[in-house]
Amino acid sequence: MDTKWEPAATASNEFAATLWRDILVDSGIPAYIESAGTATFLQVASALMPMRVMVAPEHLAEAKAILADVEEVDKAPSDEPLDG
Repeated sequence: MDTKWEPAATASNEFAATLWRDILVDSGIPAYIESAGTATFLQVASALMPMRVMVAPEHLAEAKAILADVEEVDKAPSDEPLDG
């Protein structure tokens, strides 16, 4: 059976997309990064392009919830001391 994958989130770059995909996979959700589909000079620009993290429809709500938590952590204030 073919699975129609759905976008769970769009990352601002390849690094973030890879991180998000790995978080989902570690959570038991199959995920992949959708290719931009265009060749770029030395692939440098592709690392800076937005990329979609794709999941199967039955995991979409859970994936979005996980990634929303990740974004909340990312946006947390960073002016608090690390040593408490």
